[in-house]
Amino acid sequence: MSLITLLTQIVLPVLLLVWLLLFPVRGLVALGVQALSVAAVLIGLGLAALWTMPPYWVPYIYYGVFALIMVLHLWQGRFKGNGFWRISAGQTLLVLLGFGLGCLGGYMAYMAYQGRSLPAVETVDIAPPFGPGTYLVAHGGSNAMVNVHLKTLDTAVERFRPWQGQSRAMDIFRISPLGIHKSGWLPADPARFTTFGTPVLAPCDGEIAKVVDGREDMPVPVMDREHMAGNYVAINCGQFLVILAHLRKGSVSVSTGDRVDVGGFLGEMGNSGNSSEPHLHVHAQRGLPEQAAFGGEPLALTIDDAFPVRNDRIRVAVPVDR
Repeated sequence: MSLITLLTQIVLPVLLLVWLLLFPVRGLVALGVQALSVAAVLIGLGLAALWTMPPYWVPYIYYGVFALIMVLHLWQGRFKGNGFWRISAGQTLLVLLGFGLGCLGGYMAYMAYQGRSLPAVETVDIAPPFGPGTYLVAHGGSNAMVNVHLKTLDTAVERFRPWQGQSRAMDIFRISPLGIHKSGWLPADPARFTTFGTPVLAPCDGEIAKVVDGREDMPVPVMDREHMAGNYVAINCGQFLVILAHLRKGSVSVSTGDRVDVGGFLGEMGNSGNSSEPHLHVHAQRGLPEQAAFGGEPLALTIDDAFPVRNDRIRVAVPVDR
């Protein structure tokens, strides 16, 4: 857990909830502004921040505590008969500061919600590129608030041009049913992450168009800037290509020209390339430029007709024998 994560996902929400619980301001409008500001920050962080550690369910605890605090204040009559703004200059400053944070939280919530809409671009659908288990979307969605990959759509930036094909990609972790994705506090060994070694499966019927293997799995959080994609497999699905990247060194089991069916084993999730921790990168594009394999035309991607965005869970059930 980074210092920024600690401050924004634990310290800030707890401080705001304690402020609302123990130091509610007097006055209907003042208390309303205080409460709405806290709510906006909690919702904004819940939707826009990446919840891996703390796990994805922690925001729901914050929402529940907030609701209990509001019930307590209503029970105690704090919203009745005490004027509109009966607070000191110091308390007013705090409320205004909270209001500023609330405006930021509201903006984050709005943008994260907007990012859940399928973009008005060509979209292709694939099967889940992994087997039974629970998976968390780290980056995914239709705007930069929830999907960092979209920055490479800006072809005015020269260094982005070889990577524009991955602009609508998803990054996916494997997690336990309780949302845990690693063993230990700050493990450097990628093998201590739940994702590492998880099978990667073909998401479409097609032909293997390109394979790269042999790149080292980096210790966390070191990244290989020389080989950004790490180990990867590109599949020609007919009208488009799907590329699955950051695979485990030596795990790729297919070769260029092989035919694969949906669900066929390709390799394992790893931590090769520009990866701060083990995850699966998946994106769709049209074309496979020889000198820049990730430089094709970017396509939006759905999985089983769903458009996964940040913090969505994808649950793949164990197949039932028939």
